[in-house]
Amino acid sequence: MKILHFGKFYPPFNGGMEIYLRDLAEQQAKTNSVTVLVHNHKFNTLVSPMIAETINQVDVIRQKTLKPVLFTPIMLGTNKIVTQLVSQDKADIIHISWPNPSALFLLLNKAAKTKPWVIQWQSDMVTENSSWLLKLAYKLFKPFETKLLQQASKIIVSTEDYYNHSIALKKFQPKCEVIPLGIKPQTYKIDDTDKQWAVAKWNNAKYKIYTIGRLTFYKNHQLLLQAAELLPNAKFIITGTGDLAATLTKLIDQKSLNNIILTGSLRKNKLNALLSTCDAFCLPSNDRAESYGMVLLEALNFNKTILVSNLAGSGMRWIASQTKLGQTFDCNDASDLVTKIKGSLHTESKVDYKPFSIEFCAKTIDSLYRDLVK
Repeated sequence: MKILHFGKFYPPFNGGMEIYLRDLAEQQAKTNSVTVLVHNHKFNTLVSPMIAETINQVDVIRQKTLKPVLFTPIMLGTNKIVTQLVSQDKADIIHISWPNPSALFLLLNKAAKTKPWVIQWQSDMVTENSSWLLKLAYKLFKPFETKLLQQASKIIVSTEDYYNHSIALKKFQPKCEVIPLGIKPQTYKIDDTDKQWAVAKWNNAKYKIYTIGRLTFYKNHQLLLQAAELLPNAKFIITGTGDLAATLTKLIDQKSLNNIILTGSLRKNKLNALLSTCDAFCLPSNDRAESYGMVLLEALNFNKTILVSNLAGSGMRWIASQTKLGQTFDCNDASDLVTKIKGSLHTESKVDYKPFSIEFCAKTIDSLYRDLVK
């Protein structure tokens, strides 16, 4: 088959969905012809240039893009490049990663409409806790999203729990297929210097709790600050950047919390060193904007206990339910989180990676494709 992925960004842009797209495309490229069309995320001016390259047998086109508006990049020349790819017989099927407003340009493309579309529904565009401005923008945007869903042959959702809580997908139940996201299992060799650096960061704490994520509202990092107050013999390390960095730093200083560290952005080797030396990985998110939690799969790759918020409608708790290494705590409840942290040291298990492997994921998606292109 010839597969055209229409995505948002692609590595080296660092994000869970981008890593998933890369792993899926590279796995599919072992038996298919795969092209990935994404925005070029490297902006030197108002517009980023178009760059085409082949990476691990995947043809990657980073299309010319206008700088993000309301966090949304706008792909330029979409109609022309998609028509060209279809005319060159590069697409038996078009796989669209959503949300991605640039994909709406496909509704105007006659060539694209001759091919079956599969939408990868990564998350709803708005949730109960989204800003009023985003909710207002979505009201104007929703009719176009609906048309995209109407055009799609199939819609992939990552968990049944997320689908059941998605208002946008209710009218499209017959089209929806649940296929969990996966990553490529890897074995990392941690350099001695990096390991020593990580061990020093933990400073002989009894409980070593790590988390990775953007410092934004739905990640709920404030809960970790509350837990740090309740559990002074634990060490909490948060890796990430974002709009709440200054707020979290101020709270840590005000509360004189010496057992919590904000590292900012880290190189992969440092991040892996912290993952390899922690006791448990925690994702305290309290909003369905955390639709799945790809970073949990990375933690499981290191055979670490994962502690996740028991948030209805998020895929986090499904991931936790699929492994003996998974535990949930009551959403927004620091006391329950502390109780689960104290029990995390006693969990000894090896993760069964099959439900989370990109090989299993790609095989299932390819089977779905074949049913559509017969």
